[in-house]
Formats: sequence, structure tokens, C-alpha cells
Amino acid sequence: MKKIEIRDHRPQKSKKSKLPGLIRAGLTFAVACGIGFAIGRASNVIVPVATLAADNSTIHIVEQGETLWDIARPVADAEGMDIREVVYQLRINNELDENGDLRPGQKIIVRF
Repeated sequence: MKKIEIRDHRPQKSKKSKLPGLIRAGLTFAVACGIGFAIGRASNVIVPVATLAADNSTIHIVEQGETLWDIARPVADAEGMDIREVVYQLRINNELDENGDLRPGQKIIVRF
């Protein structure tokens, strides 16, 4: 019995390296993250300006002997809020210290 041997004489294809594809995918991911980061940073600058423009805040000029509690009382009554929460928000929004010391003529932003 004769044996027949079949040989493929076509040139063999070289195995492609996965490295260029991985590098391309990594660079694409890095660029996408960079763009997302840039958009996120830009939106932090743009959004507060738009928010402040549409905000219904008022500026209260502090008079002699006036306290945060005096300023917060009418706001709390009008908004139906706890006066302590309003005082806290006034301190935070105006970057006041724990004591909430005010000076006559000082401008306080009332945002509610």
C-alpha cells in the first residue's frame, strides 16, 4: 500500500503580534480619559457661573449689632426651615468662622 503525502506549498503567514493593537487601544483609552477630564474641569468653571446668574440670591448688608440669627430668622420663617439650618448655610456660603462674627457694612449672601 502506498502512502500519499500532501504538502501545502503556500507561504506561511507570520503570526501577528497583539502588541500594536494593545498599544492602540491603550492610547485611545488614555485620550478618551483626557478628553473626559478636560470636559469635567471645564464644566466646573462654567456651571457655577450659570448657576449664579439664575440664582435668586440676595445680598444683605450687616447693620450695627446684627447677628447671623437676626438675618436668618426672616429667611427661615419665609422658607419654613429650621433657623439653625439657615444659620449654618449662611456660615458656609459666606465662609464665616464658627462664631459667625459680623462687622457692620459686611455683605452677606443670602441664597435660598
